[in-house]
Amino acid sequence: MKYLSIATVVLASVLVAVLATGCGSAKQAPVYGREIPAGMPVTTAAEILASPEAFEGKDVLVSGKITSECPSGGWIWVRDGSGEIYVNMHPTNVFIPQRVGSNVRAMGKVVLESGSAQVVGYGLEF
Repeated sequence: MKYLSIATVVLASVLVAVLATGCGSAKQAPVYGREIPAGMPVTTAAEILASPEAFEGKDVLVSGKITSECPSGGWIWVRDGSGEIYVNMHPTNVFIPQRVGSNVRAMGKVVLESGSAQVVGYGLEF
């Protein structure tokens, strides 16, 4: 009877651990920096570049393929179907591994640097 009790406790513990870790759930995308809020709309590169003053200081989410990346992972160029935009993470100390060619969602604030719009990224996911 004593062995049955221990076996029951072990089985119950394993069951709780499996349920708590989400066994069988979909794998989550790696997140760097802040988590991107669910439902945040995507802004295209063309929208930002066509009206940079309208987006200056606003939080945006850009989504596309990484075409170029800083060797230390501190900035990227993101190309979507409308164009390409620079995402600089150096100011926020968010660094990513080398992922050129990968799809990315990058959240950040639009800033104007020498008249050109860029996104200062503070949340990225692949």
